[in-house]
Amino acid sequence: MQGKYKKYKDKLVKALKVGDIEANIDFLVDAFLESMEEVCERCMSNRMMCALRPACPNRKFLNLLIKFGVDTKDLPSFCYEQQISNVNTFLEGSAKAKVIDTTLPIKEFIKILSGGGERLVEPLREKDIKKLSRELFIELKRATPDVLISIGEDYVLALVDEGIYYFDLTNEVVIINPRDTIIKSNEMIRDLINIFGEKHKLNLELREEFDGLWYLNVAIPVKNSQNAETEEIRRILKEQEQKFLQYTDYVSHYFSDDTVNFVLEIKTPTAQKKSDLSFKKIISIFAQINNLIKQIGQSPQA
Repeated sequence: MQGKYKKYKDKLVKALKVGDIEANIDFLVDAFLESMEEVCERCMSNRMMCALRPACPNRKFLNLLIKFGVDTKDLPSFCYEQQISNVNTFLEGSAKAKVIDTTLPIKEFIKILSGGGERLVEPLREKDIKKLSRELFIELKRATPDVLISIGEDYVLALVDEGIYYFDLTNEVVIINPRDTIIKSNEMIRDLINIFGEKHKLNLELREEFDGLWYLNVAIPVKNSQNAETEEIRRILKEQEQKFLQYTDYVSHYFSDDTVNFVLEIKTPTAQKKSDLSFKKIISIFAQINNLIKQIGQSPQA
C-alpha cells in the first residue's frame, strides 16, 4: 500500500493550485502537519541521524516552518540547532557544510554573520533596505572580496562567490543558496539575471517583446569573424540549444559581425499568470551559458 498514491502527486499539486479541492484544504493541512510533527520527533530521537542525515532532505520541514513564521520555541529544537551550526560553518568558508535552500530568520542570520554585533539590527528594525544592504555588503566582504548586491522593493539579493543569499524582508527570513525557491516577481528575475551577468562579465541584453515575455540575448565574441559560421560552431550551437530547452520553450541564435548572439525566452510570472520560475532554473541557465562560451572559445575555428 505504501507509495501507491505517489504516482498521482502531479494531479494533487495541480488540484491544489487551481483550487479544485478547496473544501478539503483544512483536512489535508491538518493531516500533513500531524505527519510532519511525527517525522520530526522520530528524527530528533536519533541525534546522529538528525545531525548527519535528517529524515527530510536539506531539512525541508524545518525550512518550511521558518518560512511560515513559526515561533522559535515551536521549531524542532535539535534540528534548528543543527541548522544554525551548519550556517555558521558555511559562513566560515567550509566546503563541508551542505547548504541548499537553507532558511533562517533574518535576525538569527545577522547575529551569526556579525558575531552578535548590533550594526545590522538597527537598519532591519527601521526597515531601511539601503542601509541594511550596505551593512550586509561590509559583513559579507570580510570573508571574500567577490560580493555583489542587488536591492529590490522588499528583498536583497547577495551573490557571494558561488553562493546566493536571498533576504526576504516581507517574511523576515533569509534563504541561503536557494534552488527550489520560486522567484516571486519580474523585478527579481531581472535583478538575478543582471547580477549573474555582472559576475560572469557577460554581454547581455534583456528585452520585453510582450507583457511579461522576455528574451535574453547573450552576445558571444568569436575571434575570427570570417570563420564565424563554421560547421564546428554550428554543431556546438545546435547541441547547446537542445540542452537549453530543459529551461526554456524557445532558443535560437544568429551571427552579426564577429559575434554569436544566443537568444532564449524567459517567461515571467506576468506572462504565465503564475510564478513557477525557480532560482535553480536561472542558475542552470547561466551555468549552461558559461559552458557554451567555453566550448565556442575552445573551438579551433573560433
